[in-house]
Amino acid sequence: MPDTTPQRLAAITVYGDRAATAVQQVTSLLDSAGVATEETQELLALIQAGAIEGAQGDVLELAERPPEGARAPVVQGWVTAVQAAAAELAHIADRTIAHARPPARSAAPAAPAIRSLPTAVDEVPQEQVELVLAMAEQLFTELTGRTDSCRQTSLEILPVVLTAVAAEDQAGYIAQLEDFAALNRGRLAELYRKYGPGGSFAKLENSGLIGQPESLVICERLDTVPMWLQRVWERELEELTFERFAHLWKFGCDTPRGTQPSKAR
Repeated sequence: MPDTTPQRLAAITVYGDRAATAVQQVTSLLDSAGVATEETQELLALIQAGAIEGAQGDVLELAERPPEGARAPVVQGWVTAVQAAAAELAHIADRTIAHARPPARSAAPAAPAIRSLPTAVDEVPQEQVELVLAMAEQLFTELTGRTDSCRQTSLEILPVVLTAVAAEDQAGYIAQLEDFAALNRGRLAELYRKYGPGGSFAKLENSGLIGQPESLVICERLDTVPMWLQRVWERELEELTFERFAHLWKFGCDTPRGTQPSKAR
């Protein structure tokens, strides 16, 4: 059977041409509406990064579909290649946003932005960490009946994860976490039942995060800002642990995710 890959790859270029034309049209329309050039660039970058993030999800699904009949070494190579491609897509999306950021502005007042990018935080106050942890522990116990998690581990991981919550969303994050847990109660319960300590599919190589209450916050951030979470995690924590946990949350449960109409980042 002939390989049609070259033809398919060549055909994809038509979307690049159409996208360039669409960008010109949108830029012209927003310029006519009085939107500043740098604000237009930010909006377009957000749209482009979102499309890349969607593509990353499609690529990750390929890890579950290795070539039929392939032996174990081939399957492992396939999974590694898929994960590498997905990781590069995440970096591309991050660079898309970074390149669209305008240079530092002068002290002169600027026109209000239609939509600002989320404000990153370098460090979350200890009080906020404790409040979120208390809620996560409560929800975790309701879902699992467990109260034997390691608090020290929580206090090491949660401050990192919470830096993937925008500054403007920190105050309302506990309510957001409660909403997430309510909407995804079935999927979370399945995750803990199958892969948590004593679960039917629990294995040593599975991430120990499943036995920790901060796993609720990780799941919420994976569904909300996966690329941002991956970036802050890779900077300070063990990458393999994150990958194993993310894989189980994304692909290891049959219960569908809840639809969360949240505007939080």
